[in-house]
Amino acid sequence: MFFVYIFAQNLNQQFKILKMKKILIIAFAIALASCNQTKIAYIDVEVIMKDYSATKALEEKLKAKQEVYAKQLDSLQGPFQLKVQEYYKAAPQMTPQKRAEAEGALQQEQQFLQARQQQASEELQKENLENSEALTKKVDSFVADYAKAKGYQLIIGTSGKGTVMYGDEKMNVTADILALLNKDYSKE
Repeated sequence: MFFVYIFAQNLNQQFKILKMKKILIIAFAIALASCNQTKIAYIDVEVIMKDYSATKALEEKLKAKQEVYAKQLDSLQGPFQLKVQEYYKAAPQMTPQKRAEAEGALQQEQQFLQARQQQASEELQKENLENSEALTKKVDSFVADYAKAKGYQLIIGTSGKGTVMYGDEKMNVTADILALLNKDYSKE
């Protein structure tokens, strides 16, 4: 009787194990089936940022601003250079006190010019950073909307071929997204 009891318990345990295995196999099959339905694509971020019309417009805007700053600085540098040349011509006839005063004034003006140049550079960098961040947010938002509209669960961004080691070209949606971004930008 004891033997029958142990045998029944063993059999019951084997049924539980078999049932667990079936549940695990079914769960694995469901997970595998859901993985097969995941729609994935990738975009080349370098291409998007290089060929996006908004990026090109931003570059043109910053280049124009840089040229304005350069002209302003040149207009200040020209007279300063003349003062330096005049100083070198007159320095041999100056008293030590007059020479020190002239050098101090030139040094002060040079520091002002350097500070102005530094300020212009910082302003350009700040504006470039702010505009780049805004542009990146816009592209990210656009890609998210695109993914939802096209039924993608995942769109991977890559730089060149660095992140995605291999991707079927059918999964590359860079050209599609770029065309839509540029079309959207042309409406602005």
